[in-house]
Amino acid sequence: MIRSENIVIGNIPAVVKRKRVRHIYIRIYPPDGRVVVTAPLIMPWSSVSDFINSKRSWIIKQHHRLNKVGKEQPKHFVSGEQHLYEGKKYILEVRTGNTKPVVYIDDKKIILVAKPGDNKEVREKLLDNWYREKMRLKFPALLEKWERIMNVKVSELRIRKMKTKWGTCNIRDRRIWLSLELAKYSESYLEFIFVHEMVHFLERRHNKRFYELMDKYLPDWEKRKLSIH
Repeated sequence: MIRSENIVIGNIPAVVKRKRVRHIYIRIYPPDGRVVVTAPLIMPWSSVSDFINSKRSWIIKQHHRLNKVGKEQPKHFVSGEQHLYEGKKYILEVRTGNTKPVVYIDDKKIILVAKPGDNKEVREKLLDNWYREKMRLKFPALLEKWERIMNVKVSELRIRKMKTKWGTCNIRDRRIWLSLELAKYSESYLEFIFVHEMVHFLERRHNKRFYELMDKYLPDWEKRKLSIH
């Protein structure tokens, strides 16, 4: 049974969902900062309101940050555009030639070499594939480090284009999927999302124990969570 109610936090639209859960928690979803508060069915509204008010400044800050990112102008994958990689801004330079398509960084530019006549969709796919490969190269070190620290085995780690999540996991099968968007942000933020998903293997819900485990394994996780821009 799920009941939903629309509310406003400051001037930000939000949804309160009542579910059969034990604890209250807030999620702010990319790309536009959508705010969802999940609360137990039996929790008094006064307690829900107090919790939301205690997180008010954080909610507003995170919403505006993600909303700003989500409202960026659509990319056309042409020379002169700004694109992010590992938290830094680069100017895209598109070159054409009858050679194998390739993407690489040269100083403060991302160079994308495409074939003459390649359209926006082809150039976007080339850049996505480059992001994917760069991100995948970081996986062995992440797995080796955190499987040892947490004594948790990940059976599969994959990348997926996701519009509303940074990561997700299948607890039973020990699989983790990370958003391709993470390639655009710092390794510190990527590691935070990865550890977050691994902790779900030890605690399914976002409850007190979950955050105690986050504090244990990644003491600066809250700082990392706020670091994305």
